[in-house]
Amino acid sequence: MKRIVYKDKHEKIVKEIKMPVNQYFSEPDNIMGKYKTQEIYVHKELARFTIFIDPQEGHTKILNKADLQGVIIDIGQREQPGEFRHEKLFQYDRNKDLKTIFNTVFDNQNNVVVSSFTDDIENEIPYWNGTSKYYYDKSIRANDSLFECHYDDHGKLIPITVDVEELSLGDQDSIWIYNDVDGIKALMNVFNMPKVLAEFYVSSEIIPKITSPDDR
Repeated sequence: MKRIVYKDKHEKIVKEIKMPVNQYFSEPDNIMGKYKTQEIYVHKELARFTIFIDPQEGHTKILNKADLQGVIIDIGQREQPGEFRHEKLFQYDRNKDLKTIFNTVFDNQNNVVVSSFTDDIENEIPYWNGTSKYYYDKSIRANDSLFECHYDDHGKLIPITVDVEELSLGDQDSIWIYNDVDGIKALMNVFNMPKVLAEFYVSSEIIPKITSPDDR
């Protein structure tokens, strides 16, 4: 049985995990409130290594570490645009070639607001069929998003329907949301949503432009 021990800065053991020897992974090290590394082992061999670094740090040093040769490496960067958390994950194959970039945006309750990836490494243009956006209001629905958005090959919103009656948000049964002025107004009226956030959901933007409570 593999034993993983976490210690705080005073070398005091704060967590201990036991994993099967054939496959295990270390949990995110969030002892100090910061996700640092994750290791995934298969048949006692390190198969995947994930590390979050400062956005200004380069990737070369990590990719060249001797004990990471032949291992899939994910290098993550975190930024905090206002009330949201943006995580960008650069995924390298065993030959250390960058293959995919994942973008995930979380709200201040740790809900996934955006999930998107791209194979266009040079321009970082999202693969729109692999992009989803989600809207939450825990006072209306506790454990799920109220609606989600998907996009066509050009980043244009695929029209969505919102079940207004189910959500007890009005007299009509449902509304359709398009990527136009009427769609923005509908989101603002039904969900009491600020215009900048409504524009974000119908648009092809990955990062919400809201940076402070005043933007609402």
